[in-house]
Amino acid sequence: MRPDALFPAKTRPFRRLPDGLILAAALLLPASAWAHGGEGLLEADAWSAWSLTPEISGPILVLLAIYIRGAVRRRAVSQPVSTARHALFAGGMLALFLSLQSPIDPMGERLFLAHQIQHLLLRMLGPMLVVLAHPQGLLIAGLPEALRGRLVAPVLANGAILGLYRRLTGPVTAFLLFLLSLYVWQIPPVHNAALLDPVIHWAMHLTMLAAGFLFFAMIFDRRDLPSAPPHFLRIVLLFAAILSNILLGAITVFKTSVLYTAYDIEGRLFGIAPLTDETAGGFILWVPASMMAIIAVIIVIHDWNLTEKKRLRRGYDIAGPAAAAGGPDQADRGHPAEVNKRLGLLLGLGALTLFGLIIGTGVFVVSLD
Repeated sequence: MRPDALFPAKTRPFRRLPDGLILAAALLLPASAWAHGGEGLLEADAWSAWSLTPEISGPILVLLAIYIRGAVRRRAVSQPVSTARHALFAGGMLALFLSLQSPIDPMGERLFLAHQIQHLLLRMLGPMLVVLAHPQGLLIAGLPEALRGRLVAPVLANGAILGLYRRLTGPVTAFLLFLLSLYVWQIPPVHNAALLDPVIHWAMHLTMLAAGFLFFAMIFDRRDLPSAPPHFLRIVLLFAAILSNILLGAITVFKTSVLYTAYDIEGRLFGIAPLTDETAGGFILWVPASMMAIIAVIIVIHDWNLTEKKRLRRGYDIAGPAAAAGGPDQADRGHPAEVNKRLGLLLGLGALTLFGLIIGTGVFVVSLD
């Protein structure tokens, strides 16, 4: 079937969007990690230091155009994409834009606190929202027909590429990459080197962005297949990520000496004392990052329950065909879906309890200062 057959003819005028522009901008996407430029930044200009560079803003705008094009082409299908998913994609792209083009970027080279906010947007919030939107279908639909046929289709049919992607999004691999993208770049000599060398800084941002997308692609995998990671394992890995945030945040908050001295070469902005700056950055590592992981836990629990309900409607439980000896009512009461629902409620309660502990500890740390 030709790609044109998938879309109504009346939606095709949007195809006049220049195909060459889409391809050229897509090739520039890796350049979006080259966020650097805090040298000589004055405090009076800090909040207005928007660095709108074409090599970063351009690809983001083109991706949005591709997405909109795909949405227009698929608006007549039987199950159109919901407004919530559109909002999630837009929010994720906005988070990536703010992390690399807003004043957060240059301020991030003069304040450890601002740098941690940038990394939170780049490594967690942006990828999390984009993956939750599940935009693959619309992005493919928005690409030029020639590009879909000559590039996308061969890539999707390439066993080696798909095998590599499956390995990178395997639960253990994706979690380790996500963890390393945080811990390695927080090692003081490595972090200081990244502030002084644009190439290392580029590598920092690129690896954080890639690790975030791989991790959340695994966490929010919607495939109901034996090869998909079990929901319980995803929840365990999210709790492990929360604990890693708490550990690193606590180390950064409660240390008594300045570790990231590269921020003092140009001088920290707004007269913030170095130790205070790094304590505040540790708080960002500790609380907001953990809060986002807790939200992810709740989403996974909800998806787990929906998946089990779908299996139940198909006449299958976790292990296989559902037993019908006791009738549908009895099967429903003792069905694993009901057990999972209760387990989900307990896990949700545990997540909320952990949320309270994180917030309470954060408030306690702030009160000490």
